[in-house]
Amino acid sequence: MKKIIPVIAVLSIFLSSCTQELEIDGVSFSNYPVPVFKIRDTILIDASRDGGVWWFTPGGTNGPAGTNQGAALYNYLTSLGYVVEELRVGEAITRERLRRYDLVIRAGEYGTYTPDEITAYQEFLNRNSALLLISDHSAQLQNDQLATLLGLNFEGSYTTDITQFNTHPITQGVTSHQYIAGSIIRNPDPQKITTLGYYSDANITNAAVMGIVQHPTSRIFFIGDINGLEKVPQPLTKNIVNWLTQ
Repeated sequence: MKKIIPVIAVLSIFLSSCTQELEIDGVSFSNYPVPVFKIRDTILIDASRDGGVWWFTPGGTNGPAGTNQGAALYNYLTSLGYVVEELRVGEAITRERLRRYDLVIRAGEYGTYTPDEITAYQEFLNRNSALLLISDHSAQLQNDQLATLLGLNFEGSYTTDITQFNTHPITQGVTSHQYIAGSIIRNPDPQKITTLGYYSDANITNAAVMGIVQHPTSRIFFIGDINGLEKVPQPLTKNIVNWLTQ
């Protein structure tokens, strides 16, 4: 029995270190510990619902991987040693496909998902996974079911330089971020969302443009504009990837 006690003590310390209590504006998220895990070396970019921002090329056609408008972000991820696979417009999301990945980047929100595809995403998020949810302007009539599933109600189209940030490892060193025809979330619920970047003007205050979805098993970062992130702004991009993959 004496040999077992140190092992139990070490295990207790390890498990306690995996739970990081977060408090923002007096609201505790202790029920939602930050998941701690290491992702596999293959990343999926789900651009199957892209409306012409990820796959667009100067010639106006859907070019091969690494040649399209999303090439800079694609190339940045490969430079870090990741294998990056992309879904083209119209390809289907399946449970079997998502089981191959621990990190998915959802690039664009034009069009709708089938019920089976949403179920596949639910299964993906119910294990230790990471999701970078990139939205865009919400001028379309369809609702983004994946964002809605996560409690994210994007709206509108806004272009500005984002300069108001909350302190977090993701925003460390970030003083400004170019927002190009992106959507916002008005009055985000602090019980569900940790807002990291804000949009405001003469008529709008307390509107989230980027942040974290509080989730019991997965790390989820969202941002309402795909154009700006495709430019691989630093240190924001590095910070996002580090947080999602640590």
